[in-house]
Amino acid sequence: MRLLTYIANLGVLSSSSRESVKIQVKEETMASLGIEESMVPEAVSWMIAHGGVYALPSIDMEKLDEKYQKGGAFNHAPFALAPFPWPLKEYEKVKNLQPTINRIIDRVSRNSDWLHATLKETVVSDDFTRRLLHLYDNFPNPQSLALGLLRSDYMLDEPSVGENEILDYPDSTRSLQVEINTIASSFACLSETVSNLHIYLNEKVSAIEEEKLPLNPAGQGMAAAIAAAHNAYCTQQNTSNPKTVVMIVQPGERNQMDQRKLEHWLWSNHNVRLIRLSLAQIAQQAQIQEDQGCLILKNHLEVSVVYYRAGYSPNDYPTETEWSARQLIETSLAIKCPSAAYHLVGTKKVQQALAAPGQLEHFLLPTDPPVTQVRQLFAGLFDLDQAAGHNADKAVNDAIASPHAFVLKPQREGGGNNLYDQQLVDALQSMIPAQRSAYILMERINSKPRTGALVRDAILRAGPCIAELGIYGTILTDGPNLELYNTVPGHLLRQKLLGVNEGGVAAGFAVLSSPKLV
Repeated sequence: MRLLTYIANLGVLSSSSRESVKIQVKEETMASLGIEESMVPEAVSWMIAHGGVYALPSIDMEKLDEKYQKGGAFNHAPFALAPFPWPLKEYEKVKNLQPTINRIIDRVSRNSDWLHATLKETVVSDDFTRRLLHLYDNFPNPQSLALGLLRSDYMLDEPSVGENEILDYPDSTRSLQVEINTIASSFACLSETVSNLHIYLNEKVSAIEEEKLPLNPAGQGMAAAIAAAHNAYCTQQNTSNPKTVVMIVQPGERNQMDQRKLEHWLWSNHNVRLIRLSLAQIAQQAQIQEDQGCLILKNHLEVSVVYYRAGYSPNDYPTETEWSARQLIETSLAIKCPSAAYHLVGTKKVQQALAAPGQLEHFLLPTDPPVTQVRQLFAGLFDLDQAAGHNADKAVNDAIASPHAFVLKPQREGGGNNLYDQQLVDALQSMIPAQRSAYILMERINSKPRTGALVRDAILRAGPCIAELGIYGTILTDGPNLELYNTVPGHLLRQKLLGVNEGGVAAGFAVLSSPKLV
């Protein structure tokens, strides 16, 4: 088993010294985490046995014998061998606020005037957001039921601590929101799998008190929310057609087991059928029943819920066929997860606008937590619209002068899109003011490293790591005033080696982990 160890200054050592340091760090890392390197094969086998796998890339599939290509080939999903320490008070804070965040997302999605005012400059410079807003404006959604499967992501800010690796969290530690996901909030099922892996391994070595490893039924909770929406649709549309949920997927999806687990739980726990289709297949196989407005497939199944695990990127719309399919879905009576409105709420521009003074107050009721409790989650976010004038210019100049302190974010999902350091400087210096409105500027969050052991392709890599915690939220509403369902089913923790900017697992930057509450 190869061990690749991340050490920032390893390059300055001699060859023999580097090997000595590797052995020392390996032993210290394993000991500090209460694990052994010999656990890697067992953990990999456990992941595979419990469906914690990725499909091989198509380029690797082509190298296999044809008989294996037909059956599919998989590798374990990248994972941490031990959970990552996370302060209990911060975990509980963001978890307790998630129902409120769910409601804010739903309320914003129903405020057309606010959405238009917020995105008016963004759509001038960002084609994809413009198409989504065009869809929202010109193909109205006739369905009053709205389903949100959401995830709010956070990092820990520890500004009062030096750069060295530390064990304890200072009192000044606080959770700051990285982003809100309103479409294709993935990894709920594989996160549940990795949480169970860590519980299993810990039972063998007893390194961590049981109560510090929170249960994480995230995938089952997401399935329960889809089932609740399906049942609400069946009550509303009392037709004789057999009903199904449709999951919109990308052709050649590697993360399909995270999706398949959801499909299996829907059937085994709720007796709800789910069919996987691409947008192109929807265009070929679906139509709206003229007399009732229901979305009907060629096999005569009526679609109750359309759950998007694709459609978040311009790459998912290579032709007008895919946009036509999205329009067909939007104008049908199927419940959309997300609707075009929910999708727009997930843009970075909306996130920045909600953090601006006086904006969040529009979407909180007297029965909600105080605005200060929600606002404390926001990192520094800067408006780059031309209307921001001097404030936008100042933010740009500050970012160019200190690029290490900022992140430049486009209106994109899926990982690998943000700009850091010199790329940030080059982009800002090359843009005219009108082009800046396609982006927002965010202060970088100062997370300090903790020791971690990461496994990818059955290879162990150990060293200082940082992490990002995602809290899943589900909400089902019928119009602006009737909340039918609002839950916090679980969490996602992604862990990455220090020095890696992006945090996406599917994009290859991070691994799946779980929190150890401290």
